[in-house]
Amino acid sequence: LFTAMHTIIISTLIIHLSSKGIDISFLPICPVGTEQAHVRKHQNANPSGVTLGTVEQNIFIPNLVADPSLKTTAVAAMFGQSPLCIASLKDPTLGDGLKMKIGTHEDTVEIMQRIFPEHTVVASPRASKNTDLVNGTVGAIQAYTTTEVPALRRQLGDEPFVTPMEGHNGAKLGYSQVIFAPHECLQEDHLDQKLAVQKFLEATFEGYNNAVRDPHEAVRMVNEAKKMLNLDDENNDHWYPSAEFDVEMLAKCNDYVKRTFQGDRYGVIDAKRWNNANAWLLEGSSASENFGLDATVWHPPPNLLAGNELSRNMMEEARASALSFKEKHGRKPSLAVVTVGELKRYQHGDRRLQIYSNPASSWFSKTSTGDANGFDVTEIHLDGASTTTEELLDKIHHVRDDLNVDGIQLMWPLPDHIDSVKAFSAIDVERDVDGIHYIGQLEIGNKDGAYPPVTPAATIALMDEYNIDVEDKRVLVIGRSPIVGSPIAHMMREKGGAVTVAHSKISDETLMKLVGDAEVVVCCAGVPGLVKAEWITETHEGSGSGTVVINVGTTFDPVIDSLVSDVVGDIGKFAVKYSPVPGGIGPISAPALFRNVAKAAWDRMK
Repeated sequence: LFTAMHTIIISTLIIHLSSKGIDISFLPICPVGTEQAHVRKHQNANPSGVTLGTVEQNIFIPNLVADPSLKTTAVAAMFGQSPLCIASLKDPTLGDGLKMKIGTHEDTVEIMQRIFPEHTVVASPRASKNTDLVNGTVGAIQAYTTTEVPALRRQLGDEPFVTPMEGHNGAKLGYSQVIFAPHECLQEDHLDQKLAVQKFLEATFEGYNNAVRDPHEAVRMVNEAKKMLNLDDENNDHWYPSAEFDVEMLAKCNDYVKRTFQGDRYGVIDAKRWNNANAWLLEGSSASENFGLDATVWHPPPNLLAGNELSRNMMEEARASALSFKEKHGRKPSLAVVTVGELKRYQHGDRRLQIYSNPASSWFSKTSTGDANGFDVTEIHLDGASTTTEELLDKIHHVRDDLNVDGIQLMWPLPDHIDSVKAFSAIDVERDVDGIHYIGQLEIGNKDGAYPPVTPAATIALMDEYNIDVEDKRVLVIGRSPIVGSPIAHMMREKGGAVTVAHSKISDETLMKLVGDAEVVVCCAGVPGLVKAEWITETHEGSGSGTVVINVGTTFDPVIDSLVSDVVGDIGKFAVKYSPVPGGIGPISAPALFRNVAKAAWDRMK
């Protein structure tokens, strides 16, 4: 295995590969940019084994174009986005009329100059780049948000200015820490080698799953691996000697790993995202679809309706809209979130954020999600016991009086002593980004002025993404809350479905009959185990079609430290298509909210 000597990767492999029956050895570190050549050379010398390597997509693809004899193919990725950035001591966007000198790795000078044409890019030593920045030898350095940036903060005592490379001037660097294999090892006539690659991936991402859940234990494993392999910290100045740094570095790496989650596993490369990056990296040169990628080696089950990639695309669209809005109007789109008391479903929000999402796109970190995507977010928390209806109304009116607030979200449910009708009615329709007024506005014909409730909108977005048609289908919606179940039922009727609404209070016998008869089941009651998977009809008489199950309701079970759905059992065994928990509707909710905020901001400026 040739890597950029990412010790976290190494530690996960050592610990977990033995459980898969794989003997592993680590080859010496190779010069940057030569990973594919070294893998090819070693594989040619050892054709009965499997030689694997890791490298960035922005290095992998140009190398493959330049030398087709490398014959290497990407199968998975450990980071869903490149962590590359430039770090500087002053804001590079302000400028002083002079070009900034950016010190970068020798293998990325050309691509850095393309991304930052207004500055001078020079190759500089990797081992001393933080020192070179602090001493003024260069004005900025190529850095990783996972390592150099946290180290710089500790060295400076303050945050450096960070400009992500992904997206800057349209840059699409693609995936990072891409795992690749010799092309022949993935062919059907080399089945043993292909299975070995798959076991390798299972072990790698089992290790990362453990690292995500317990970063402190993972750091201990990293340190053990470093001793085992006689590794140091690359003999450079961008590792900081402290346990706190190690944990932060690992947590930041985990955030990039979580961006590869698709349905039921980490490490999945989305072909569309891969191809888009290839098109940018090759500057419009023709490349075949899925060039350099075999997406069949590591992928979720075919009947899984995974929402993660859709979530990323929607958030990118919301971010682009927000940045365009700021450029035109001089301010960011703004959201005010009002919460009264402690919401039961938020009790384990921090843990859910750690395991399942990242601060740049999460329902449980709206402020940091807004910061990362070009929105201003103000979160207002009121005491649940002492706040009166009048005090809540005063707060809502105060928020409404701020003309720079584009969206207002009043979190449901409110305490029993609060008059919910008065409170939610106080939110004006044009800023109701949570869709409380949605159904009422549709009933009076205001189809363009009402914003859809975010979780129902996320549900429809996922179904549209996978072409799930409900017209003339028997649709069962289990759940009747005013912000999820009822709007979903309304939307399903609008799409032509024959809708039945059930709830958690009806008997198992009745619910079983309703589930068995339905062609589309939407579970949004938030009651774990309410529906048994075996109630689902595999093939309906007459139509011959199977049942689609959309899992909306989720509950975090602290005993098993996991999210669980309303459906218990092996859904995939019975449903023709189903959305998983986690990784189905949940990731789409935050992008749906910020999409509403962006639209509200633009609408208010008309």
